[in-house]
Amino acid sequence: MLMYEMQLPNGLFVQQLSPGETALLYRDIFTERCYAHERLSLNAGDTVFDVGANIGMAALFFHLECPGLVFHAFEPAPEPYSALTANLTMHGIIASSTRCALGDRSGIGQLTYYPDSTVMSGFYADVEAEASLTRSYLTRSGFDEEDVREMLVGRHESVVVGCEVQTLSDVIAARRVERINLLKLDVEKSELDVLRGLREQDWPKVRQVVAEVHDINGALKSFTGLLEAHGFDVELEQDDLLSGTEIYEVFAFRKDH
Repeated sequence: MLMYEMQLPNGLFVQQLSPGETALLYRDIFTERCYAHERLSLNAGDTVFDVGANIGMAALFFHLECPGLVFHAFEPAPEPYSALTANLTMHGIIASSTRCALGDRSGIGQLTYYPDSTVMSGFYADVEAEASLTRSYLTRSGFDEEDVREMLVGRHESVVVGCEVQTLSDVIAARRVERINLLKLDVEKSELDVLRGLREQDWPKVRQVVAEVHDINGALKSFTGLLEAHGFDVELEQDDLLSGTEIYEVFAFRKDH
């Protein structure tokens, strides 16, 4: 897939892979402000871990909201990673980017990569479930049945890509990170794995969390329970377009924050 430049509705340009997918990301992140919350607080110089960074739209959003943030961006898929690094540089975002996933143990993982639906790539792929979710989302977004059918053609064809996996605590140690002011997760059913890669002594370093969580086999309860057990207040939201699905936004804030 070729990477090329696209102008966003706010006038900025980004390097991207699919105009349709980029438009949906813009809708979620910039128009609907899915990562914004009245309790979320960031200041210049704060550290943000963007896990599942894709092409960098969330990093761009937070950078525009609060210039001077310092990002650690992680994206395992090679094509989105190339766009990510280009966008971080293009917009002068202070960041280190790493082509890897975060999980509950270090090693090599097998990522199911959807070239035409990159944001759905992950370690726990379910083609039928993801196609059904996409169909529902597009229909609720206002596309008619014929348009949805055409948009889904080839969308969930996949390839398996090997990628490095690190734990959050390994990254914290290697980079001597003292504080993560915001941990943002969008990792397609691996959210709990990322938290389980955090050693007890590192939990106090994480101050705020915003995560897309897939509530499959009790994952949402396990995810929020782990946060609450480590001193976080937790709030849940769900996009109207995802009502009735297993996908939730989780916001977590330290009680002493």
